[in-house]
Amino acid sequence: MKTIQRISVTTQVIDSIKDSILNGTYPVGSKLPAEVRLCEMLSVSRSTVREAIRSLQAEGYVQIISGKGAFVRDNQSHEYEAIRSWFIEVAPTLKDTTEVREALETLQVRMAVKRGTEEELDRLKEIHRLFIEENKENNVAALASLDEQFHTQICQMAHNPLLTKINVLLAMELKRYRLMSISVKISSDNTIREHELILNALEEREAQKAAAYMLAHLGSSLADINKVLEGQT
Repeated sequence: MKTIQRISVTTQVIDSIKDSILNGTYPVGSKLPAEVRLCEMLSVSRSTVREAIRSLQAEGYVQIISGKGAFVRDNQSHEYEAIRSWFIEVAPTLKDTTEVREALETLQVRMAVKRGTEEELDRLKEIHRLFIEENKENNVAALASLDEQFHTQICQMAHNPLLTKINVLLAMELKRYRLMSISVKISSDNTIREHELILNALEEREAQKAAAYMLAHLGSSLADINKVLEGQT
């Protein structure tokens, strides 16, 4: 039998704040909420928050500026060789995940065409618009978050509770991948064009076309991974 792991409250707080940084809730350069506010948000003591912030500072996620507070640092190495090394390490898992996405997300977008409301489509358009704006500044954390929001919104438009649950699991698996992939500028430029095609097909209520564009988009992502692995980009 496996030993039961007891996770300390401080570790849980560290993981919660770290996840908010990685998913773009607190982008690079932004200030974290004050200690008192974090205590309220996480229902923990001030000493726990302080210990968590110190740990995050040691890990390079935040920078504490005296008299001002804790600010998010960019501790991700976006150098090409670091990105390539990471892709080489996790390539088999990413390929497996992409195969699953090809099956699920083409189904989601077909259902979204039939069931999505105009209000939901407007939200998708807004996410796409924000992605284009953040791409101008190459804001990696924000772009990764908006990419996740784009695909999650399509899933929500399918109005299928089981697909929504599966999507949550996939999104967790893809967080690190999205950050690393978006770090390669050509990837975010391609994403804009591919998301645009999917969005247009949804607006035209063309299920077959939307599914084809989604499949092409995911295939393009896998091709980008292979290019990095082969040192072609």
